[in-house]
Amino acid sequence: MAESWLNRDSLVIPEWTKRREIWRDAIELMDEEPPMGEQSFIHHDYQQFNTLWKRGRVCGVVDWVFGSTGAPSMDVGHCRLNLAVLYSPEYARRFLELYESSSGRKVIPWWDVHELLVYLPGWGDFLQVQAGHLLSVDFTGMHDRVERTLADALRRV
Repeated sequence: MAESWLNRDSLVIPEWTKRREIWRDAIELMDEEPPMGEQSFIHHDYQQFNTLWKRGRVCGVVDWVFGSTGAPSMDVGHCRLNLAVLYSPEYARRFLELYESSSGRKVIPWWDVHELLVYLPGWGDFLQVQAGHLLSVDFTGMHDRVERTLADALRRV
């Protein structure tokens, strides 16, 4: 079973936010039990750095060290977090839409919020090392991008 990377005991509303209600609602949602639903083999670290591409299409997924049984929505939420952190809430939203339309599954909002909350506290310090020279990480806009993606996820709860 996939282990949660979210330390619920360390969840606090971040000092930098001007939208405390978003974080409060997300943290309160984690007081609920995870919803029962479909379980399958998941990557558990699914993100753009772990995909291989050929001619503009994904042709493989690598780095299965955390592969385990869990909710597929965990993988989608984790990827959305990475897309929001590095690119934009719009990319994260588009990934969700493409996943749902191509898989025929709806992402469970609780898991989406859960994975986005993994951002707290201090997530992302390692990103520039992981991204290497492929892209320059915009740390100054990171909080806002994640917060906007979290607000989007909460609207679906």
